[in-house]
Order: sequence, then C-alpha cells, then structure tokens
Amino acid sequence: MMNRLLSAIFLLLLLVTTPFAKFVAVLETISDDKDLLTLSERHYLTNMLREQAVLELPAELNWTIMTRENILMMLPPGKSIEECEGSCLAETGKNISADYVAQARIGRVGTSISISAELYETASSKLVASFNGLGTDVNALMEVIKAKSPEFFRKARGGATGIIRTSMDGHGNQSFVVNVSTNPSGAALSIDGRPIPQCAATPCKILVEAGSHRFVAVLEHHEDGEGQFAINENGQDVSINLVPRYGTLNLDFDFKMGGNYEDLNIKVDGRRVKASKKVLMDPGTHEVSISHRCYASMSFKIGMFKDKEETFKESLKPIEGGLSLKAHSIAGVEQSLPVYVRGTKVGQTPYLGTIPVCSNIEVEDSNGRQKIDVTMNAGEVTEYDYVVREKERVIPDSSNGDLISNNLKIGESIPTNVEQPQKKSRTGLRIASGVVSALGIGTYIFSEIMMKRLSEREPSEKKEYDSRLDNIHTFMMVRGIGLITGSIGLVGLGLTFVF
Repeated sequence: MMNRLLSAIFLLLLLVTTPFAKFVAVLETISDDKDLLTLSERHYLTNMLREQAVLELPAELNWTIMTRENILMMLPPGKSIEECEGSCLAETGKNISADYVAQARIGRVGTSISISAELYETASSKLVASFNGLGTDVNALMEVIKAKSPEFFRKARGGATGIIRTSMDGHGNQSFVVNVSTNPSGAALSIDGRPIPQCAATPCKILVEAGSHRFVAVLEHHEDGEGQFAINENGQDVSINLVPRYGTLNLDFDFKMGGNYEDLNIKVDGRRVKASKKVLMDPGTHEVSISHRCYASMSFKIGMFKDKEETFKESLKPIEGGLSLKAHSIAGVEQSLPVYVRGTKVGQTPYLGTIPVCSNIEVEDSNGRQKIDVTMNAGEVTEYDYVVREKERVIPDSSNGDLISNNLKIGESIPTNVEQPQKKSRTGLRIASGVVSALGIGTYIFSEIMMKRLSEREPSEKKEYDSRLDNIHTFMMVRGIGLITGSIGLVGLGLTFVF
C-alpha cells in the first residue's frame, strides 16, 4: 500500500514539474465574399500567419503549431471550420484539442479589402489578441500581417521566456537556386511555414538557404503536398506530387444555335470557374449556375464525392428576340424577298417576327441567298434594312467569242474592248458623231460612279438617308440623258459607215 502511495506521489510531482507543450491552431482564412480573394490567396495568408506563429511561439519554448492536416483530422465528423466565428472559435479549438486558436477573416470596407484576426484561449473562451487592417489587394494584406502578427502571437506567451536557437547548422548563410515543380502544376509554395511570393504558382526557381527544409505545395481541389528536402547544390530539383481531392461534373449540352463549352459562363457557389466541358469540384453540395448568350440560363444543386463523376445532360433552350427586316433597291424602292432562318423559309420582306437571337438569317435576291450580318439581343426588337444588288449580267467579248461575266454593281461599266465595224463616211460627220457619243458615254459613266459612291455611303440619320436618295435619283436622270445622247452619237457614227 505504501509503495503504491509513493508511486502516485512521484507521478504527481512529475506531471507538475514537466513543462507541457501548448498547441496553437491557425484556422483557414475565411472571406465574407468568395470573389474578393481566390482560395490559393486565402491559403497563402493562412500560411503567413502560421509562419509568424512558428517564429513567435517556437518549439524551444514548448509551443506546437498545428498543421492544416492536424486540424482537419481532429475535427469531429460533420463539423466545418467555416461554420462559426468569434467566441465560437474557442469551441472549435476545444474540439481539435488546441490551447489557442486563431483565424483571419477577409471583408470589404468601401473600396478597400479588410483583414481582421482574432486569437482565443480555448479553456476560458477569452479573446487574447486581435488586429485589423486595410489594403487594396492581397499584397497589401500580406504587409498588414507582417507588421501586426508578431505582437499578435506574442500575447499568447504572456511572461514565458527562453532562448531560441537561430544557428544555421554549420552551413553559414549559403543559398542555392532550386527548381521546384509539382504534379499538377500551378501550386502555391511555402518553405518551413513561410509563403514564397516568388513561387505563387509552380514550376518556379527560388533561392533557398542550405540545409534541410520542409516544402509545402497548395493547389485548389488537391490535398496539400509536402516533403523534407536537404538543399546542398545549385540547380537541385524539388518535385512534389499532389493527390486530387475533387469530383468531376461532366456537362452534356447540344448547342443547336452554335457556340461551345468555352463560351459558357459557369459559377460554382457564386464563384466563376473556368468554362469547360469538365468542371472540377471539391467534395460536398454545390450550387451551380450556367449561362450563355444564345441560351436560357439554368441553375441546379449537385452533391459531389471525391474521385467520382456526375453528368448533367440538358437540352439548351434558345433565347429569342424580335427581328424587323426590310429590303429595298439601290433607288429606295421596297422589295419583297424570301426570308430564311436556319435554312427554313419563314416569310417575305418586310418581315416582323420572333426568332432565336443566334440564328443564321438569309434573304434571297436575284443573285441567290445572302447572309444578313446582324446582332440580336434577348427581349429586344432588332431592325435591319437590306439593299438589293443588281442582277449579274453576261456580256460577249467579240475578240475571242467568250462570255464576260460582269456583276454590274453600281459604278461598274460595260467592257470597252468590243470592236465596232468601221466603214468609210464623211470625216466631219464622223467627228461630230464621235464627240456626241463620247460626251453621252462619259456622262453615263460619271453618273454610274457617283451613284455607286452614294450607295456605299451609310447614312447615320433619316435626313441624310433622304438626301442620299434625292442625289441618286438626280444622277439616274443624268445617266438617262447621257445614255440617250451617247446612243444618238453612236447611231450617227454608225450611219456614216453605212452610207
């Protein structure tokens, strides 16, 4: 009995005199708005806080800074770190057996981004320390953490003292250039709990002090990868494999009106993600919304499991808009032409109807079907005027008997290489007839040129449109006079060769 009592007393004395290590948990930085910072940037800020905790609360003074993996493993089933804030953090600290728990929160204050951090003692739920700061971007928030977090964590030490070893294990201050890569790439890197700004996305080249270091790589939708590496030479390769922790949403759409998966606007839990046929998601329940300029938007909830694939197959519903389509000749005369939508005839001009905004629209004139280049918007009526071109005509070339195809747009003339038979006649009459025909043909050609220029000029308002039509009518009259004059001159010239 006496021996058991002495043993109990000895054990009690041992427990009292042994300095127990205190555990500090730095929880993941959370954000009031997920669009303020990316997940990688929030992880980066969390790693900076852990770095400062390691510096101010060293192992030599019996402090232990819990890793991200330690915290996740210690959480009770169904419990999420993001579920509470304030004094509730102390309760979370108790759940993960931490003596102190700290967390930073990102928010918006006016046009600036705010950061606030709190440190709680879990036993008493007492707020031990806090700090606040503002910045315009993540780099500015990093400076706030560097300036305020040392004093923030020192509050947990109270009166604790001790000697902190700072030697370089015999390597001095020598540093080496290291090539860091991850599989897959794009991960943010930290070394010995210190985020590396020069390596926000792997692969990268960084300068590392000689010795043994702990490398940690963080990438969205993957487990954190880490390893202990001895750095002792330039050009040394450090490679870290990252284990996926995501599920895949496969989209199966029929783009009847055109477009592809890269044109989609996809949001998961309100945050826009890369447009793709395959969307990566963390395990859990997510709200997904998808939109496209040509199709009606859709949203749905999905439960995702790690390493699993889910397929969402949906018939996209085209968005419709109104179309008012008219056609007229170059002279302003209204024309009735067939209208085709996606190859199917839907009516005649003037046409007014509702069609999908991304439809292929055509009208058929004397030269065949012509595509209408018009941009339509949902819920709006789009107006468009189509100008009909003149029909293509064929003119014989007397030099070789071939046919010359001449698309007689306004301003173009008939080829002049058609030889005319010449016969003897009176010299004076020939000269006079030649001058008259030259003046007539010149007037005709000039009128054609001016009409073409006017037709190519796009009016910006109705007044300018009416003025353009008046000028075209005027040159049409002048062209007629030139044609008559030229014809008379040619007739006279021809008679001189006959008689």
